[in-house]
Amino acid sequence: MMIKFLLLCLVTTSALAYPALGDFVRYEAKYEGSMIVMERKILAHDTVEDTFEVRTLVTYQNRIIQDQIHVLPHNFLYTPEKIASVLKNCYAREGMLTDLVIGIQKITGCEFYNEDSQLTSIIGPVPFGLVRFQNYLQGEEFLDFNLTYFSQL
Repeated sequence: MMIKFLLLCLVTTSALAYPALGDFVRYEAKYEGSMIVMERKILAHDTVEDTFEVRTLVTYQNRIIQDQIHVLPHNFLYTPEKIASVLKNCYAREGMLTDLVIGIQKITGCEFYNEDSQLTSIIGPVPFGLVRFQNYLQGEEFLDFNLTYFSQL
């Protein structure tokens, strides 16, 4: 069981948002009765190469499952302009606008449902762009990650 979870955690996503030093997000998903916590933070920005150093930390039952740093080019990251385009074209992209509350902030996101994978994701105006995403473990079992906290400097 833990091996398939470790494999999932090694999968990286290239869709990130609001690239700025200090951007932080926290996602939670329930797995076998305990919370999996995934945190992402922008640690550095190389203005010459226009790349961002992003740390991903995943914990489960107070154990670190993944602690990795990736350097991502700016064009891999969501910007406010890209997110505005997604929201503006949500229905044309076969999505649905949805209002969400994260902490004390109310935001509007675009919810997408993929019929092939039968998974849902939500993109919205938050650091790293993802408000909700799901990943299959195997068979019909999946993790449902939801944004629970975000901050920007």
